[in-house]
Amino acid sequence: MGNNQNIEETILTYTSAWNENEREVILEKISKCWAPDGTYTDRLTDTITGPDAITDLIVSSLGQMGPRTFKVLAEPQVHHQSGRFRWLAIRPEGYPVEGMDYFEFNSENRITRIVGFF
Repeated sequence: MGNNQNIEETILTYTSAWNENEREVILEKISKCWAPDGTYTDRLTDTITGPDAITDLIVSSLGQMGPRTFKVLAEPQVHHQSGRFRWLAIRPEGYPVEGMDYFEFNSENRITRIVGFF
């Protein structure tokens, strides 16, 4: 159970980075939860690698989506260094976007891979 709590904290830190507007703050949060060689991909994004790349993606998404608040909808489901979690992006204008991320993590509970679905 202890490791599940650590993974939940990792996911909450990661998700909270998406709620920030300043690159430095985003990178600070990402640096706490993202492995140096961690990758991210979704249907709109080719695979990117590293904390700077995911930070840049988050910053650029602000231009596409505008202000929003990401929330984790349920405790992440985890087994064998992998898991998934559901999220909701709430925007002041427009419809909310719901998604699910598959993730993998290392022995330090840092994210090594995310594949996003929305």
